[in-house]
Amino acid sequence: MRSKQWTLWMVLGIAAVLTIAHSVPAQGIKERMKERLPVIAELKQQGIVGENNRGYLDFVGSAKSHEALINQENQDRKTIYAHIAAQQNTSISVVEKNRAVQLVKRAAPGTYVQTPEGTWVQK
Repeated sequence: MRSKQWTLWMVLGIAAVLTIAHSVPAQGIKERMKERLPVIAELKQQGIVGENNRGYLDFVGSAKSHEALINQENQDRKTIYAHIAAQQNTSISVVEKNRAVQLVKRAAPGTYVQTPEGTWVQK
């Protein structure tokens, strides 16, 4: 039963993110995120950034390459999460945590992800 609920939340979350990316008014979030994706993928592959336990990108070590780009990505994610939270009548922290779980599951092997306890591990 719990597995079915989890699967349902995951499907709804992915659908919501895709829908929100299309519907957030004229901010171009989807386009900006697509443009940043190659750089983010490279930073993940190099082990510079990873997916934290709140659904955002974070620096794994002391290297802060492309810090402005990472901040922009996280701001766009936060905008989407806030929109989803408002639609689902829940808190942004619930959306962040649910999205973090999705991002960990989708992360490529070797990508750094943060456990719920805050420890960085390679997937």
